[in-house]
Amino acid sequence: MVVIELRQPDLVQRLKQLASATHQPVEQVVETAVQEYLDALESHALQAESEIFWARQAELARVYPRQAVALYQGEVVDHDADLAALEARVRERFGLLPVLVAPVDPPPPRELHWRGGRLTPEKAP
Repeated sequence: MVVIELRQPDLVQRLKQLASATHQPVEQVVETAVQEYLDALESHALQAESEIFWARQAELARVYPRQAVALYQGEVVDHDADLAALEARVRERFGLLPVLVAPVDPPPPRELHWRGGRLTPEKAP
């Protein structure tokens, strides 16, 4: 067990009041708050990596054809044609840090087939 000391008395008081109001132990309130904060940080980081990935997708597809890349803080930190192997190395190296792992080639176009039916304009009531 790790002991973490909170040094802001007003924060400690707020936590105690919230715990009392929700009938939860203070430790549970703190754990929930920290987990939600970390989840939000991870979500924000992955969103930023995703934006970088899509901005660079054409370049990445040229440099790493038929492969997947791992992006961390905007940089390609690893790549591999085997997505599972890449993910395993990324987890080994980065643990739980938010690293985007994605194939660089766009998926093949989907072929759509129309199977009967007819579209007609909807009549106003």
